[in-house]
Amino acid sequence: MSTGIEILVVEDSPTQALKLKYILEKQEYAVRLATNGREGLEAIAERRPTLIISDVLMPEMDGYEFCSTIKADENLSAIPVILLTTLSDPQDIIRGLESGADNFLNKPYSEEALLSRIKYILINMDVRTRTRTGMGIEIYFANKKHYLTSERIQIIDLLLSTYENAVEKNQELEQANKKLRIVQEEIERSNEQLTQLNEQKNMLLGMAAHDLRNPLYLIEGYSDFLLKEQTDGFSDDHRTIISAIHSSSTYMVQMINDLLDVHKIETGKMELALEMGDFAQAVHNVAERNTFAAQAKGVDVAVLLPDDIPAFLFDPARVEQVMGNLVDNAIKFSFKGARIEVAVQYDDTEVLFSVRDYGPGIPEKERGRLFKPFSTTSVKPTGNEKSTGLGLAIAESIVSRHHGRIWVESEEGRGSLFSFVLPVQQPQQ
Repeated sequence: MSTGIEILVVEDSPTQALKLKYILEKQEYAVRLATNGREGLEAIAERRPTLIISDVLMPEMDGYEFCSTIKADENLSAIPVILLTTLSDPQDIIRGLESGADNFLNKPYSEEALLSRIKYILINMDVRTRTRTGMGIEIYFANKKHYLTSERIQIIDLLLSTYENAVEKNQELEQANKKLRIVQEEIERSNEQLTQLNEQKNMLLGMAAHDLRNPLYLIEGYSDFLLKEQTDGFSDDHRTIISAIHSSSTYMVQMINDLLDVHKIETGKMELALEMGDFAQAVHNVAERNTFAAQAKGVDVAVLLPDDIPAFLFDPARVEQVMGNLVDNAIKFSFKGARIEVAVQYDDTEVLFSVRDYGPGIPEKERGRLFKPFSTTSVKPTGNEKSTGLGLAIAESIVSRHHGRIWVESEEGRGSLFSFVLPVQQPQQ
């Protein structure tokens, strides 16, 4: 059964127009559609509607101009107009008042809010007719003068609708904040559980690593002893097997040590044994330890070292660990017959250590994750050597604890340059 009320919907979005039509027809209102202001005026000329709902942003003629045209016509000015807008600027209210709009409705709107506005306007239509004065008012807003010809009741309705919109938005904000607090509490509970699980993981990791390290040291030591033993009791096959055992146990010892270092880093237990160390001697130690690996691969390691580096505060064992990691990586990623350049530079405030290789290089998009635990790249060692993916992450932690920094420069096909700097600290500092 029809209510006898016809509503003209002026909306350029087919989706929004059909949505409005569906909502209004459920309430038994008759509905006509127009896609812009000009079509809306043609529809009014064809048959006068009871009420108009118009979007603001439309082609050809927007909602403000459309509303102004209606209100300027004495025969049409009594038709109530609801403008659909985002109402994101106070100027929207002024433009709405200037155009003579009767009500605002914010997008997106709820079905309940829309129907409530329509009922309010329909109920007050008689009051509007009896209180028309035809007087205008001049106001000054945002550094501009505006002359408003809207009726007082119309202005009040428009401001009330603006206030109602603000109240609705505030309620929506409160609901969103409530949901946000609930989500935040859930995240906090999840974080507590993750922290507990991480602590348990670190404890188990530390226990397992300590229990595994000693027997692995024995396997590594005994296999090394057997390889060096000059006896006719071993055939070539025996030596191949022992060599594989030694290589695997050495890798597993390194992996266990790296895991223990990561455990110390994550639990904040990695401490530095600072002393007045000889940086040049540390470089010599690292070069000597990597001589066998370099010769086995046919790689030449050149060391450029100044003579005037004074003793300063650092942890020799940990810094040698960083140097060894960079040199070991350079050997792993160098081709047979290649050259590796180890260089040290010193000034009064810091010492720079760098290792350059001429291997395959690292893709630019992969360099950002090099110093993160368990990170690997698409570039593989040239001799199929194994890697735990922890060395550079540990190196970064050690260097940062010395208040230094570590970085990489690389070009695909031309090699990489790994460098770190340490401040030259004296005891009084």
